[in-house]
Amino acid sequence: MSFSSMFSRPLLIYDDKCSSCSKFARTAAKLSGGWIRIAGHYYSQEAIDSKKMIFPPGYDATKMFWLINSKGAFGARLGLVQVAKEIVLGIFKAMFKAQPNSKDHNNNNNNNNNNNSLAETCNYSDKDSCMSTKNTLGRVFDLMKNGEKIKF
Repeated sequence: MSFSSMFSRPLLIYDDKCSSCSKFARTAAKLSGGWIRIAGHYYSQEAIDSKKMIFPPGYDATKMFWLINSKGAFGARLGLVQVAKEIVLGIFKAMFKAQPNSKDHNNNNNNNNNNNSLAETCNYSDKDSCMSTKNTLGRVFDLMKNGEKIKF
C-alpha cells in the first residue's frame, strides 16, 4: 500500500501532552467536518506507526505538528497551509457528499473515537506550563519560524 493511499484522508499529528495543542487538533478536525484525522505524538499508536514509516530513523518528529496527506508530510508553518486546505476540502466534501448511505468520513472508526489523547491536561512540568502566555507565544513563534516537508 502506498503512502498516498494510506493518507487519502489527512492525519494531523500533534503534541498530545499539551492542552492548547490538543485544542488546535480538535478544532481542525471539527472545522473539517471530521475529514482530518487526529493522533497524538506520544499516546496514539496510529501516530507512532505513521512516524516510523515516514521519517528516517533517529529523526525527532515531535518537535512540531505534522499534517500528512496524499502529497506528503508537512510540519509546522508548512503544515498550517495544508491544514487550511484540508479544512476547506472537508467542508466541501461534507456539503456535496454523494449518497446518504455511502461510507462517509464522519462515521469512520479511524477518526480516533478513543480520544484519550485529547485530554485537557498538560503533561509538562509547571515550568513549561502549556497554558502560560509565555509558553503559548513561544510555541506560536516556533511554529512560524520552523517548517519542513517530506514529499511522497
